[in-house]
Amino acid sequence: MYPLIRVDKRIPDGSIWQTRWGYLLPAVAGWTRVFQPSGTRWSNPLGGWTAKTPGVSIFHPDRPFAIACHGPDDDKRFYIDIAHRVRAFGEILEFFDLFLDVMIDASGVVTEKDEHQLIFLPSEQRLFVRAARDEVRGLIAAGDPLFDPRGPFYAVPLDALSLPPSTLTAEMR
Repeated sequence: MYPLIRVDKRIPDGSIWQTRWGYLLPAVAGWTRVFQPSGTRWSNPLGGWTAKTPGVSIFHPDRPFAIACHGPDDDKRFYIDIAHRVRAFGEILEFFDLFLDVMIDASGVVTEKDEHQLIFLPSEQRLFVRAARDEVRGLIAAGDPLFDPRGPFYAVPLDALSLPPSTLTAEMR
């Protein structure tokens, strides 16, 4: 009912920076949704981690960002990757992370990180990244439903809530 899909986060040189498995949920308004139960392994070249809480990540091929919403029900937070080239093929969904990230903590405070890494991008791509960041901040300020943890983008069907974390591995060496 909810097929497993591997999510690969690539960096601009094409290498995989992060990978994980999750359950493909029904799309909402063109956004692909992936549910990661508690215990989901997130791997990266530094080792990775195991999620202590469930989360939903959403992706859209025509939007310059990918959004992860995670945390306990009363303490949800967002991690937004400025990204491009989102595509799904077979059991893999991949996107290219463009370094700059926007975060929203559970109290609604918005912060950013890794802007210093934009030096590694061509100047036209730096402009794209900053415009995408400005778009994200504008949507957040306007109260867009993409950033409502209780809204339809992050609703997990009841029968999916009991799914176990995937036993498939995607360890990186």
